[in-house]
Amino acid sequence: MATIFRALLTAALLLYAFAAVSGSRAGDAAAQASHVSAGLVTTLVALLSQSVPFAYFLGTGFWIRAFARASHAGPAWEARHKAWMRGRMYPLLYLAPGLALAAAFSGMLAGAGHVPAWLHLVLVAGAVAALLASLVLVPREMLRNSALMDELAERHQVPRPQTPAYDRLVQEEEQKALPALFQLSRVILYAAAQLVVLWLYLRFGTEGWRTTPLAPFGAPAVVLLTLGLALNDMHDPQRPAPPARAWRKALAVGVAGSVGLVAAVALV
Repeated sequence: MATIFRALLTAALLLYAFAAVSGSRAGDAAAQASHVSAGLVTTLVALLSQSVPFAYFLGTGFWIRAFARASHAGPAWEARHKAWMRGRMYPLLYLAPGLALAAAFSGMLAGAGHVPAWLHLVLVAGAVAALLASLVLVPREMLRNSALMDELAERHQVPRPQTPAYDRLVQEEEQKALPALFQLSRVILYAAAQLVVLWLYLRFGTEGWRTTPLAPFGAPAVVLLTLGLALNDMHDPQRPAPPARAWRKALAVGVAGSVGLVAAVALV
């Protein structure tokens, strides 16, 4: 997985370089349209590549917890996994994609004359710097996490398949490890993000749909984001939150998202 991640980040860096060259030559409308298309593709590839560690650490975290429970290995293994997740590379999992989005949106606003061009350049430089830091730090943590999984599997064993103990284990894991509504919350959150990506593609990546309004895509995305966050907190298999607290947090995010949506509609 670390090799795949490195390859994706390298591709994203090359696309950033291509987008920068096209931006430096954007002297007329056709060249500007080419730069916008290059920037959109670069942002999508950057976000795709930076989603790989999220999926990897989420999946391996579930595997470690499930294997430790099934083999009665104790909580020390999960504690080691969490310690690595809280290390110096973890903020990059949020910072890098956040800066990539900020660079993309600032480019749109700069093209429309709402923000100065230098702000877009600063955010692009930050996005590239965060990408380079991710390229150095995140694969190392992936390899360390993989070594932890190998060590856990070598020291402990789970019940063998087609035995009563194994059947009981499967039933317990289906109920505790990944509750259905917890899985659904992740699908809902992914759908919210995809609505925004779809609008970005239609508005800035096509010729015939450049007048596509944001509101029909952004409003459902905010609703899905709110619902997904509430379900995620309430049905978290490790630390489920009381419904009232989960909804308060989700609604606060929804209100903030609504304010941001109104501002984006006004600017775009």
